Amino acid sequence: MSELDPGSRLKENEGDRAIRFIEKFCVHGEGDFFSMPFRLEDFQKEIIRELYQVKKDGSRKHREAMIGLPKGNGKSELAAAISTYELLGNKVTSPLVAVAAASYEQASIVFKGMQIMCKESPYLRKVTEVYEKEIQIINNPGRAYRVAAVAGTADGQRNSCFVADEIHEWTGNKERVHYVLANNTAKRKDGLILNITTAGFDKETLAGKLYEKGKKLQNKEIEDDEFYFHWLEPDPDDDPELPETWSKCNPAIEAGWWDINNIKRRFEALPLNEFRRYHLNQWTRSDDDAWIKEKDWHECLGEVEFNIDDPTWLGVDMALRNDSVAIVAVQKKADDKYYIKPKIYHPADGKLDFEEIESYIKNTVKKYNVIEVAYDAMFFERSAQVLAEANCPMTDFPQTHSRMVPACGLAYNMISNKEIVHAGEIDFTDQVLSGAQKQTDSGWRISKNKSRRKIDGAIAMVMALDRAARPEDRTRPAPQVINL
Repeated sequence: MSELDPGSRLKENEGDRAIRFIEKFCVHGEGDFFSMPFRLEDFQKEIIRELYQVKKDGSRKHREAMIGLPKGNGKSELAAAISTYELLGNKVTSPLVAVAAASYEQASIVFKGMQIMCKESPYLRKVTEVYEKEIQIINNPGRAYRVAAVAGTADGQRNSCFVADEIHEWTGNKERVHYVLANNTAKRKDGLILNITTAGFDKETLAGKLYEKGKKLQNKEIEDDEFYFHWLEPDPDDDPELPETWSKCNPAIEAGWWDINNIKRRFEALPLNEFRRYHLNQWTRSDDDAWIKEKDWHECLGEVEFNIDDPTWLGVDMALRNDSVAIVAVQKKADDKYYIKPKIYHPADGKLDFEEIESYIKNTVKKYNVIEVAYDAMFFERSAQVLAEANCPMTDFPQTHSRMVPACGLAYNMISNKEIVHAGEIDFTDQVLSGAQKQTDSGWRISKNKSRRKIDGAIAMVMALDRAARPEDRTRPAPQVINL
């Protein structure tokens, strides 16, 4: 057995095998520890052990990963070490490792780490040839190569491992390149797709969708054993301006190679939104015009159980372009709080299934004591007629300034005073927090913020809360078009 052949695949401890390889054969890249043996910190070992879990037959449990760490915590060098293991240590037949990013310059960060490991390691230099854009294995099939997310650069390769760096920058046509590289990797036995990034600001991107998927896995809203999600960020009620919050999500501080005074200097130099995104790894939005505080929303988190006999109100909102439909149910309990259950529909293949949406509302009306189903006839008229014929108590709620301004103000007060309870559903929370204040001659109302995320859930909630809190108010001003 050669020095570069640490042994057969270990079904129970494949992560430990990867750790042994990295610490025995890899070295650190540019920086204070240049060419020194790679010593993994405990938080890095945890990631590797979780990433390399295997099934009973010895194959990978996780085929795709989303790893998010704040800047300064060594994620690129960790990705370089994992990539080197995938090239030389994982006993893959003809390994092909693609190291990609939104640009060649960004892709060079991880790939250069691999190059240094192969050049400076006394072991790896014997078995590799290092070129500007490629690393080849001597006397064996296998190579790693650098690629940018540019159309036409990704076709035809059957990668055993695909590393995508800073995927919050993979927007527009670059998402298509990611799809091609990922699809090619999925064709390989035990292929690994490794996405690494810090947080972004637009959850309608590839990175945002993968993040949302990971959060839903954590909340047990969905199941996908092949997807691994590891994301370091503060808890919703942590104060982003306190050093203890910084330490909580920056393990490099405890490790001793990221001085907290450096983070303090970054805090003083950056706008709070940018500091949170880069150094706390929090997804941000345009907070300067946010309609509610995130902290207030998260403090309304709790268990939501509906009783079939309690009065129930529904709010329905559909965007102008039919890109989603939100249905929010509200019940007022004996504790004088309003409990909220959302249901959000997204289009499949660009189309919404209105029969399914109508069926959901009908079944809700049959199951619960529904007093009203509030909707805007301008956007939901056909379905409202179908539902009314099925004896659903439909109430026209035109989204005019005269209706929405007081309704938004009421919802704001109820959230600020902790008079509502929600279960923290990922899609719903994002839509509520994506709303911004839009000033009108009548006052402010909710509109989309600069990120242009969907807010249908927020609008439906505002309508349902208004009807639940003021059921005696049945005024119906003439509708007018409001562009949300």
